[in-house]
Amino acid sequence: MRLRGAILFGLILAGQVCTAQAPAIPLRQIQITPQVQEAQRKAVLARRDLIQARENVLRAQAKAETDTSPAAKANLQNAEQQVSVAQNDAAAAQNRANQLQSDAVTEQQWGQIRTVLQEFKERFAKSMNQYSTLATYLVIAAIVLGLVSAVAGLGKKSILAGVVSILVTSVVSVPKLFPINERAAYYRALFNQSSALLLQAQLRLKPTVADYNDFARKIGVLSDYETAKFPAGGDVATNTENLIKEIETSNGN
Repeated sequence: MRLRGAILFGLILAGQVCTAQAPAIPLRQIQITPQVQEAQRKAVLARRDLIQARENVLRAQAKAETDTSPAAKANLQNAEQQVSVAQNDAAAAQNRANQLQSDAVTEQQWGQIRTVLQEFKERFAKSMNQYSTLATYLVIAAIVLGLVSAVAGLGKKSILAGVVSILVTSVVSVPKLFPINERAAYYRALFNQSSALLLQAQLRLKPTVADYNDFARKIGVLSDYETAKFPAGGDVATNTENLIKEIETSNGN
């Protein structure tokens, strides 16, 4: 009876995880003219170049640790100079985009940003906790069933021991077939990003149209990585890295 109840609890919990609440509709950017669109495009490209320049420095530093040749040293110096240039270009491009979107937004408009981010944060937290709970439950179930199997074996109840052993194998196989731990880690990354953005939005004083559109783009990135770009398998590291990069690329402030 206890075993049956435990299995039913696991099925119910798994069902709750699979029927997560549908994501909220991302906010649309406001006061977007062709001139603003072009300025935003240039700002995004400039930030992308800056990220690439920083990555080039890391690669050059790693190579310089094992290669002490003058060429490796010169390559590192050149990479560091490119970062400085890229930083200036990104700042100039963002300043231009901000100037074209300097009007203040209303409290109601900025409240929409905070509300959507709060909804994202709560939804990601719920999914993260559900996957984490299910993973913990499976570990406990495997331990308990393993002990039952051992006791049954000592008591010479071979049939019961065999059945429980099959259950243990099934429970242990679940994380291999369904990436529960990986999903928990991925939702944790989404939760961390949404929490950070919500805090920034709450602390932002006198937000402008540029601020609103910047956060609307970031919300769109979160929505994409929760739906269209959600990892189908257990490889969440790549998606998490790309998520952070896209948030950083869209970060205009």
